[in-house]
Amino acid sequence: MVAAAAFLIGAVSAWRPRLAIAGMTLMMVLFTHAARVALTVFDPYLASRPLAESLKQQAEGDLIVDDQYYTFSSVFFYADLSNGADGTSRRRAWLLNGRVNNLEYGSNAPGAPQVFLDENGLRTKWASDQRYFLICEKPQIKRFETLLGSDKLLRVAESGGKSLFANRN
Repeated sequence: MVAAAAFLIGAVSAWRPRLAIAGMTLMMVLFTHAARVALTVFDPYLASRPLAESLKQQAEGDLIVDDQYYTFSSVFFYADLSNGADGTSRRRAWLLNGRVNNLEYGSNAPGAPQVFLDENGLRTKWASDQRYFLICEKPQIKRFETLLGSDKLLRVAESGGKSLFANRN
């Protein structure tokens, strides 16, 4: 509504030469305010920081990210899943069915890191003694309940239509 009001003020003032500068200035201020409010409201849907913060507080265990890297790229950033200066990381990240778009080309190159899982690899890892975390979007939860068993998905956190699960406490 604020953005619509800003555009209305801008359109009306554009047709009135005396009000043009003041109207355009007011329009830009209102539109910037509308953008700030929108980012605050939609932040949980645009970013996965709350899930990453929750992951950082958990015991050690690898992370399995459902689908494309881009959907949860902020988790990699906020949970510091990239390798540190010494080449190590507290957690290893896996991409489930993530060999899509531009990651597909390099993923099949000789010497490329083996970070991609298929559903059989997920089942094997999830049933192992090692702790794993799975992050997915809400519509995919039923798929994982069927694939892994609903009793095997322990919800750790949920935010913005995304969920973080563990295979064990």
